[in-house]
Order: sequence, then C-alpha cells, then structure tokens
Amino acid sequence: MRNYVMERFLERISLSKYRNNFILKGGMLVSAMVGLDSRSTMDIDTTIKNMPLSVETAREMIEEIIAIPIDDGMTFLIKSVGEIMGEVEYSGVRTNLEATLETMRTPLKIDISTGDIITPREVSYTFKLMFEERTISILAYNLETVLAEKLETVIARGVANTGLKDYYDLYILQNEYTPVIDMGQFKAAFLATGKKRNSIQLMADGNRILNEIAESEIMQGLWKSYQKKFSYAEDITWVMVMALTQATKSHEITYTINDAMDVLQLTQYKRHICKTKDIK
Repeated sequence: MRNYVMERFLERISLSKYRNNFILKGGMLVSAMVGLDSRSTMDIDTTIKNMPLSVETAREMIEEIIAIPIDDGMTFLIKSVGEIMGEVEYSGVRTNLEATLETMRTPLKIDISTGDIITPREVSYTFKLMFEERTISILAYNLETVLAEKLETVIARGVANTGLKDYYDLYILQNEYTPVIDMGQFKAAFLATGKKRNSIQLMADGNRILNEIAESEIMQGLWKSYQKKFSYAEDITWVMVMALTQATKSHEITYTINDAMDVLQLTQYKRHICKTKDIK
C-alpha cells in the first residue's frame, strides 16, 4: 500500500507547477530503478532547485501538490512540517502526511533538501505506474550521482554506518547497471560530493576504511540481520556486497579514490604556496 501511496504523490508532483523544481533521489528512486521486489522504502526523498526552501514554502508547495485533482480516490492530509534535524549529509524540511484511500490510512514522509550537488545534472526519469499501463515523467538524480553519494556515505561513516541499505544499494545498482555507468561522470560526482560534504580527506583514505568495514565482525553481523529483515537480500553475502563496494576490488573506484587523493594533495599544496607567499 505504501508504494502505491508514494506513486500517487509522485504523479501529483508531475502534474504540478513544481514538476521542474522537485528532483527525486533516495530509496524511492532506487526502488524504481531495480524494482519494488528488490528494494523497499518508507518515504520519499527529494531535493529542490530554483526555489527557496523553508518550512513555510515547503508547506505551501505540498498543499498545492496534494490539492491537484486526480481520479484515484486518494486524499492527503498534512500532519506536520518541520526542519530536518540531526542529518549529517543534508538539512532540509520534512513533511509528514496521512494518505487516505477509502478506509485505509497510510502515513507518508516527504523529505526536501536544497543545494545538493548533482553531477553533471538531473535527468528526466520515466516512472512506471503499478496498476496502469502508462508512465509519468519526473526529474531525478542521475545514476552516477546516486552511486557517488552512497559511496561517500559508506566511507565517511565507516563502521559507524548501521544503515545497511547503503551497502545493498551500491551492490544492486552496480550489479544491474555496470554496463551503462559513465565512469567519468561517476568520478566527477564522487569528488563533487566529497567537496560538498567536506570529506575529501576521508575519501583519500577510502581504501583503508573500506578494508576495515569488510573485515568488521560487527558489520558482518548487521548484514545478517539485514538479510533476515529483507528477503530480497537473503542470497547476497557480505563478501559479495563488499566485492562491489571495496575500492581495492573495483579498478574504476580505486582510480576515483586516487583522484580524491590528488585533489587533497593539490589543495594542501595551494595552501602551502599561499602561506609561503604571505610569509614573504
């Protein structure tokens, strides 16, 4: 039911005057890319462009979106709107909705961020509807930026990252889309994400961090728990996941992390030159 509710909200976005402002990302996008049977999600993550974002503007946009008339029997009610607190990667606004279809009520969370770095740019994504032979078009992250943000999160959080979905997403997306991944765009997106999140120095130490994650008994135990919770992951071992995630086992990603090291060294060199000039 929740997937259908999220789909109904996305169609309203696609019909609204904000369709060129909202950009889909996160679990809902990954689910659409790999199939609902291969990835579950509980909410909708978006970023917004060319518009200011505040609690007030978010409420106004959501009110207009849910008021769009569609003959699907679904109604939405805003329960709360507030700032997102405690998130490392981004800040933004969270809206809690209640969707009603006949006698069924389903909670829905919409997260909206702003200022995200999408490399090179967002794409128009064709979203297949669940119960109809048609599609809707929405703006979304490109594949390379999705992968870049996931990898940055895995490295930046290290063994403290208990969100195993990041590892699963890296595995399933690479497993499904490796032939079409543009490595040039991926490298650029990875570096841009590291700069945006001030994690370039950590990225330069990525190989060691990923090795530590792979060998962590705690992480292996968490993965087993994830497998039990989500049946679509039950045949995917921790070794399989890390084989696609580890930089040391991925030639292209190794080059990407080496690029991060080059950027870090260049930045440090420039700072050294500037200090030298100041001294003189």
